[in-house]
Amino acid sequence: VIALTSAQPLEGKTTTACNMAIALAYGGSRVLLIDADMRRPSVSRTLGMENTIGLSHLLTGQATARQAIRRTNVQNLWVMTAGATPPNPSELLSSDRMKTLIANVQSGPFDWVLIDTPPVLAVTDAVIIAPWVSGVAFVIGSEMTQRRLAERAIETLMTSRPHLLGAVLNRVDIVRNKYYYSRY
Repeated sequence: VIALTSAQPLEGKTTTACNMAIALAYGGSRVLLIDADMRRPSVSRTLGMENTIGLSHLLTGQATARQAIRRTNVQNLWVMTAGATPPNPSELLSSDRMKTLIANVQSGPFDWVLIDTPPVLAVTDAVIIAPWVSGVAFVIGSEMTQRRLAERAIETLMTSRPHLLGAVLNRVDIVRNKYYYSRY
């Protein structure tokens, strides 16, 4: 179970989460992608799905996991959208139901579970979820995230003592930085 987060919005964490999920599914793994960014959900939009029943419904007891998890048109990929925006996303994500959900998917039928969480500097949701997952991947937008903000976000994230898997440098303009990246 891997949570993906970033320092601030628009760094590409949802795109990274969706691409990772699709790549793992194409590789033959059974993958569940959960949109835990209930304030600004975008997994459903990115994958062209409707955001009807989802995580918020599951955490409030309005739906079961079977109702909230939907198959996509990509073989081996299932998605749990964010669902309706609740008035208390942080409380729902810090609930025993969320902790139980993560524990259940760890031992469930999926090889990989990716959780798209909100940016660390915007809200504490990623910090809440981090200790319950196997690892956290931190997405950084190239030439858009100031170093001090990225460092502050990582310091904040590390307060919950997660297993930090690493960082994804996203939105790199290879043409603009052609000389630097030519060796790769």
